[in-house]
Amino acid sequence: MDDSNLVGQVEAARGAYNSAHENYLKMKNGNRPQEVAASHFQQQRASKVVQGGHQNVRRLEAQISAMESQLKRDEMFAQRQAALAKEGAVADQARMDAFTAAEVTRSNLNAARREIQQAKSTAAQNESEFNASKEQFQMMKSGFRKEEIAGARYAADQARGNLIYQESLLADTKIRAPFDGVITQKYADAGSIVTPTTSAATTSATSSSIVSLAGRLEMVAQVSESNIPKIKIGQEVDITATAHPGKVFHGKVTQIAPAAIVTQNVTTFEVHASLDKESEGHLLAGMNISSRFSMGKLHDVLTVPTAAIVSKEGKMGVYVPSEDGDSKFKELKLGPSVDEITVVEKGLSDGDKILLGLSKAQLAKEGYAAQDPMKRGGAGLSGGAGMMGGGRGMRGLGR
Repeated sequence: MDDSNLVGQVEAARGAYNSAHENYLKMKNGNRPQEVAASHFQQQRASKVVQGGHQNVRRLEAQISAMESQLKRDEMFAQRQAALAKEGAVADQARMDAFTAAEVTRSNLNAARREIQQAKSTAAQNESEFNASKEQFQMMKSGFRKEEIAGARYAADQARGNLIYQESLLADTKIRAPFDGVITQKYADAGSIVTPTTSAATTSATSSSIVSLAGRLEMVAQVSESNIPKIKIGQEVDITATAHPGKVFHGKVTQIAPAAIVTQNVTTFEVHASLDKESEGHLLAGMNISSRFSMGKLHDVLTVPTAAIVSKEGKMGVYVPSEDGDSKFKELKLGPSVDEITVVEKGLSDGDKILLGLSKAQLAKEGYAAQDPMKRGGAGLSGGAGMMGGGRGMRGLGR
C-alpha cells in the first residue's frame, strides 16, 4: 500500500531514538579520560595558587613583624634625638630626621597591614576555587548520577518504542501472503482502494482480497464417525481420481478434524492427508477423488453383505431362516465394514444362511413399515482384506 506518509515519520523516529540512545550511552560510560585529566589539571593548578597565596601571607606577616620592630626602634631613636636637641647636644635637624624616619616606617607598616588583609582575602578566594575544582574533578571521575542515567535510558526506551510503532505501520503497508504458493487469480491493480470492510466478491475491483494463492495440495476426505477411531495421524491412504481412472496415488494422514460435519442427517469428519510428489504432479485443486485408508489385512474372516445387517432393539444382527420356514433375528458381533461387506466376529459360522430381505408380511410382523418385498437368499462369504472407504475432494491449502 502507499507508504509515502509513513517513510518520513519512520526516519524522524529513528533519528530521535538514535539521539536518545547515544545520550544514554554517554551518561552510562561517563566522561572521557581527556575531560577527567583536564579537570585534574585545573585542580592541581588551583592547589598551587592556594599554596602561593599562603606563602605570600606568611611573607607579609614576617614583613609586618619586622616593620613593627623597626618602628619601635625608630620611635625610641626619635625621642632620644628630641631630648638631645633640647639640651643642645645635637642639631635640631637630627631630631627632625629621626621623627621623619619613624613616620616613614609607620606608613610602610600600615601599607603592609593593608596588603596582608588583601592577601588573606585572595588566599581565601583561592581556597574556595580549589575546593570547587576538587569537587569538579570528583564529579568528572564518578560520572553522572544514577538517576540521570536511568532517565536517559527511559527516554531511549520511549524513543525506541515509538520507532517500533512507526516501523510496524510502515511494514503493514506491505501485504504478505501467509505461505508460498502460486497466484491463481488477481483482484486488484495499482491504484485500487482495498479496505478490510469492502466486499470479498471475486469479480469486484474493491475486493478485500488482492490475489488468490494456492499452496501445496492436500486431500480432504469425508469419513463416517464409526470409522474415525480407526484412523491415525501418519496412516497411509490410497487415492483414486475421476480424472485419472485406474491410477492410484498415495498420501499420509496429517490431520483429523476435531468437529463433525452433519449433512442431511449424515455425520462425517474431515480427514486431511498430504500427497507424495507424484500425486502433486497429476492432481489439481477441486478434483473429485475417492480414498481408501489401509487398516491392515484380516485372513480367514467371515463376512456378510452390509445390506443384510439390521438393528433391532439396539442390537445389531441379521435375519436367518427358521425351521418352520419363517425368519428370526440373530444378534452378531460385527467387525469393520469394507465397501459392501462387513466382517462377522461372532454369531455366524461358515455356511450359515442369512436373509438379504423380508417379505411384506414378515416386515409387518417384525414391526417395520410396509415396503416392497425383497428377494430372499444369501450365503456365507469368507476372506476379505480390510480397507476402509473415505469421502471425496481435493483442495489447496488456504486461499
